[in-house]
Amino acid sequence: MDHSHIVTRFDKDLSEIESLLVEMADLVAKQISDSALALQLGDNQLAKAVTKNDSKINRLEEKIDDKAIRLIALRQPMAEDLRSAITTLKVSNCLERMGDYAKTLSYRARKVDDFSAMKSILRSITETSEKIINMLNVVMEAYVNRDLNKAYDAREADQEINDRTDALFRELLTYMMENPRNIETCTHLLFISKNLERSGDQVTNIAEQVHYLVTGNLLEE
Repeated sequence: MDHSHIVTRFDKDLSEIESLLVEMADLVAKQISDSALALQLGDNQLAKAVTKNDSKINRLEEKIDDKAIRLIALRQPMAEDLRSAITTLKVSNCLERMGDYAKTLSYRARKVDDFSAMKSILRSITETSEKIINMLNVVMEAYVNRDLNKAYDAREADQEINDRTDALFRELLTYMMENPRNIETCTHLLFISKNLERSGDQVTNIAEQVHYLVTGNLLEE
């Protein structure tokens, strides 16, 4: 039996799935960027566009998962090939969650008419979103190239996101204590900050999947 044809076909199918994952990651990065920009500018139309575009990410996840499940069922891969196929399912789920967090951010951006009194907070949120996008780009490069060093870099960068979230929390508490009228606005910003932190956690999850993909072992804390 000629196994070379089967191997070649598996590699081709897997490559198609991974290309879809890269496309999905690019969409997620744009959603994060657009939602943060909508918040900063008070742009309700852009915020609504983010909400609408979330369906594109969901459809890509469904397409990726369908292809991956079919690949496993039809090709019955073993060892590293099986890890590759399973990892695509895990990565697509992480990306879909990040898309959900961006959509939630866009909802929050539309809840308050004017965030302008919180300029320093908005600036911090924008900077955090940019750092998360950079983390996502690094971890997807690690995934595509099976690069453990880049995966570790992306994972370690999450600590800065956590530190920034803690600092923002303390700053927002100060605003709320100074003026009770700030409570509603600050509450929305707290949720936004927390969702960005969760996006960073999803990048960490992808980095851990890269480690598993390359080594066959789960990454220990």
